[in-house]
Amino acid sequence: MKSIVVSVTRETDPAKTLLYESLKSLKEKGVKFSAHFYTQNTQGLSQVYNRAINELTNYDCIVFVHDDVYIDDAYIFDKIKDGFQEYDIIGVAGALDPVIKAPALWHLMTKRENWRGAVAHFIPNVMQIGVTSFGPMPAVVTILDGVFLAVNRSKTLKAGWKFNENYTFHHYDVSSTLDATRKGLVCGVLPIHIVHKSPGLSNINDATFVENQRRFLSEYQL
Repeated sequence: MKSIVVSVTRETDPAKTLLYESLKSLKEKGVKFSAHFYTQNTQGLSQVYNRAINELTNYDCIVFVHDDVYIDDAYIFDKIKDGFQEYDIIGVAGALDPVIKAPALWHLMTKRENWRGAVAHFIPNVMQIGVTSFGPMPAVVTILDGVFLAVNRSKTLKAGWKFNENYTFHHYDVSSTLDATRKGLVCGVLPIHIVHKSPGLSNINDATFVENQRRFLSEYQL
């Protein structure tokens, strides 16, 4: 399986990102993969991700990762390769059976017992990492968090799927993976070890979030 890690950053130099640091470490451990950073980005993630899917035709697996993530898993591509036997899009956190409503966050649109996966975060002001365990995995889910998304390029193209470009940042992940599920693609979560520097959305009244949420509810709420 030929794999590439793709990330979008506002930085001019990708070496300034946490993700780059982790990819360098993986390379030093002998892990085989390619990487590409879209730098100085001002576009929505969906637009850039779709561009990558169209341009990176030599790769079977495209792993889309936020630039503030540290991948701490030397077996990442072995796990994804095995996971592609069952799943078409793989993440680290997600949920089953969402009810589309506000606030439109993946874990708040689903019951607690329907959460799956786990994500580690750096704890501010201390040299520690905390892991949030959402639920059992490996597991099938309906929607995925966009912090980490491994896409089976051929399977998703065959299904006519692409990232939903109606959203700039917020809701691009839940809309796109919900679209994938509706097209018959299988989304799943695996125990892939990553550490996310960002704690997530801090203010649901943020203007960009509110506008994307309005659009998302209009498009997906029954």
